[in-house]
Amino acid sequence: MPRMSLLDKVFEVYNGLRVLFSQPEAMAAIAVCAIASGGYLLKQETEGVIVLLSQMDMFKGHSEKQITSMLNRLLNTLSEKGINNLIAIANDSLYSENKETAFILATNIILVDGVLSAKEQGFLTNLYQVLEISPEKKSKIFQAKSQIHQVTQKKSKKYRINENGDKVNNNLVSS
Repeated sequence: MPRMSLLDKVFEVYNGLRVLFSQPEAMAAIAVCAIASGGYLLKQETEGVIVLLSQMDMFKGHSEKQITSMLNRLLNTLSEKGINNLIAIANDSLYSENKETAFILATNIILVDGVLSAKEQGFLTNLYQVLEISPEKKSKIFQAKSQIHQVTQKKSKKYRINENGDKVNNNLVSS
């Protein structure tokens, strides 16, 4: 059996062939990295990613159980290989026409809570460079997603607390 170099082991190369993900696996790998970019994984974030992925055309025909299983495998790969190596494998696997979608997905996942940490910002900067997204396109995507999530937060405040401490439906209150 031939000896594998450290670089070969990092990218799971054997006999000169690099392991590649399918398009759904590569997209899910980017999603997993986006979740992990903040330094921790929350169950609700993973559940949200399952919903996002299941709405994408490339995941049509995948059950929630199949997507969950795929995410679990990718989370294991993430813990073994690290975020940068998982991104590299996903990048090598993604068709060029899916790279922008992967960046949009990652941006959406990161901004959904309305907070952008320094770690998440660093992740998005690295990701757009690895995926070869132009700085102009990156800025447009980021601005659009930032506005959407700010609006979503404002719209989700359906109720307010009145001066008596009671929860009041804003739709029923006239100004």
